Amino acid sequence: MRILHVSPMYFPILGGAELHMKEISEGLVRRGHKVTVLTTNARNAWDLWDAKSANLPDVESVNGVKIVRLQPTNGGAVEKLIPLCRKLRGGYRGVNWLLSSPSGFDLFMRGPRAFGAIPYLLSSNADVVASMNWVWPLGHYCHLARRLKPYKLVGIPLFHTAEDWCGLEIYRRMLCNCDAVVSNTEFEAEFARGRGARNVQAVGVGIHPEDFEKRDGRAVREAYHIGNHPVIGFVGRLLANKGVTTVIAAMRQVWKTNSEVRLLIAGAAPASSAEDVLRLHELSTLERSRVIRICDFKDEDKASIFDALDVFALPSVGESFGIAYLEAWMCGKPVIGARIGPTSDVIDDGVDGLLAKPYDPDDLAAKLVELLSDPEKRERMGQNGRTKTLNRFTWNQIVDKMEHIYRDVVDETTMPLW
Repeated sequence: MRILHVSPMYFPILGGAELHMKEISEGLVRRGHKVTVLTTNARNAWDLWDAKSANLPDVESVNGVKIVRLQPTNGGAVEKLIPLCRKLRGGYRGVNWLLSSPSGFDLFMRGPRAFGAIPYLLSSNADVVASMNWVWPLGHYCHLARRLKPYKLVGIPLFHTAEDWCGLEIYRRMLCNCDAVVSNTEFEAEFARGRGARNVQAVGVGIHPEDFEKRDGRAVREAYHIGNHPVIGFVGRLLANKGVTTVIAAMRQVWKTNSEVRLLIAGAAPASSAEDVLRLHELSTLERSRVIRICDFKDEDKASIFDALDVFALPSVGESFGIAYLEAWMCGKPVIGARIGPTSDVIDDGVDGLLAKPYDPDDLAAKLVELLSDPEKRERMGQNGRTKTLNRFTWNQIVDKMEHIYRDVVDETTMPLW
């Protein structure tokens, strides 16, 4: 098959959605399919919001995947022309019809923009187009291009159902305009079905088991002088919706019961907002001495970081799945997530981890103390999670499912109405 993947960001960015797209793309190439990724020329999410180019090659091949990068912009002729058209007689209604409702106009004009994606889509000869990560405008461009040129379209929206952006009316039209919709959890699948999506399949994300065979948590502990202290870990982007501030607030209560516990925070944040997100300045000097901060690390070091932990805490509301839970489980660690719909489908509460109330440091602290005080429970939960991951969530299994979905869509002769 000739497959066109559309993703706001891609390699060398290594966020959850970007890793997801990379693994599917490369996995399908290994099976003999021709895969192109249409993306933006940005190095991280913060640069993308600022429409700052990463100056990466416009076109290159990485591991057999052709990557086409468009320059992100927050300006241009289209931005000026459409608002002018709306002011003409009948223009407001006409533009809203063209862009699929007022919320479609808002999403279309949301920065950063890469309007060059639309002519690329219209000229493509792909057998199937798959659009991932709909919080960005690129997903809407795929919807609009399909109104001008029918093609097989698979939506992979990655809805963070606990966040307000998922409620935009335009997503109903985009979902109905897809031949198939792929979700990460059954909860997200029901969310999509409730908004008119058809042929919705929960697939999930995965890991490569071999990536965890040489993990060395002891080396991480030695490098950061942690010794044998109990360690709570947060590994992820330092964004407000990821829950890192809730973890820090909870630790202040944990330290009242056990001052030996250390908090390890590993993840990137824009320099302009790192202090605002972490708010470490609110901690006392003694409390700050119990925090280990890893700002930058290689992807191959991630398994060893998880291996150095006793408990992994990611009480995030900004997830459609949370691949970090799988990574922690592969190191035999129990996890704590937020009690939201998608995460409740990933973590079996009381079996392989615990769920805490979102934005509730008191509840999170109680869960942390519960696990820290019971080594046998930690061991049992971590091993249960590892077994579940190996049985259900390896990348080979995920690519199997995606290949099957694409083949079914390509073989289907009818096109849905939008």
